[in-house]
Amino acid sequence: MKYYKLTLYAWLLWTCIACQKKDQTFPVPTLKSIPFDPVFNHNSEYILVLGDVQEYTGNVVYAPYFASTINWIYSQYLHGIKIKYILQTGDITWGNRPRQYKVYQQYTDLITKYIPMIACVGNHDYTYDEKGEIVDRYSSLFTEYITPCAQNWPIANYFEPRRLENIVVSGQLQQMPYDILCLEFGPRSEVIAWANRYVASHRDRKFILLTHEFLTRNGERINKGSYAELQLRNTSYSTPEQLWQKLIKNNDNILCVLCGHNGFMQHLFSKNSTGREVAQMLFNLQYQANGGDGWIQLWEIPADRDSIHVQTYNTIRRTFSSDPVGTFKFKYR
Repeated sequence: MKYYKLTLYAWLLWTCIACQKKDQTFPVPTLKSIPFDPVFNHNSEYILVLGDVQEYTGNVVYAPYFASTINWIYSQYLHGIKIKYILQTGDITWGNRPRQYKVYQQYTDLITKYIPMIACVGNHDYTYDEKGEIVDRYSSLFTEYITPCAQNWPIANYFEPRRLENIVVSGQLQQMPYDILCLEFGPRSEVIAWANRYVASHRDRKFILLTHEFLTRNGERINKGSYAELQLRNTSYSTPEQLWQKLIKNNDNILCVLCGHNGFMQHLFSKNSTGREVAQMLFNLQYQANGGDGWIQLWEIPADRDSIHVQTYNTIRRTFSSDPVGTFKFKYR
């Protein structure tokens, strides 16, 4: 526990330093069409993943990298690429700062009218005290600022009316019903119970679970010393291992888990109670050069194969990551 407290204090110091760079005017982003990127296949469908973006929204120097990624996505959409979702893994801000939410809105509004861009709430998207403790879950401005971005999310269910921290977004992949189950940071026991009821009563649908904290930077599922344990007060919470045991393991229609929070990219395969391997994926931008450097995680969902192909791709340099941990497949049918 001493190690985790030292880590938390180091994180708080970094947050304070980062927040000193926030009083800057961001350029107004514009869209322009750029050439088709042959990384795409017109016969496939795609999910694109943006990791934690608090560096993009918090430092004007990094804004061009965010704008370039958004413009690349928009251009490929114009070229007829079937992008079903953009998923964002939380930490839109450093400490629940309205100005950063506004930057996120300003940049993502350019494409959310065309493609659903679904985000989850991260630990940095709450107000925390000088100890790093979150004493009020409802301090987050996430719903207030993400609501305009969510106008085209076909939300099938809410844990709490009109709050976006815990929702189900309905959709399809290759004409099969696939939903996005978004869960809050360190989900409360009652949130897990709600999710269990919904997933169990919709066996005809498959689910992609999107939540902020789940894997370590080394690709291990977090059991002890989670940031939820270190930060959340006056509320119940669950560690990622508890989330696995209470929700994911026994619901075979939860296809995979996507998170951010730690490291850069990792993945883990674990057998659920039926013996199926469940993919658990981490993708986080905050520790990369230039606040993210134009990286995305690209999921290709082909119509003629039964596996999703995941790769890590740089939208500016038009190159794949050379790290083999960023390339893998998992079954989706």
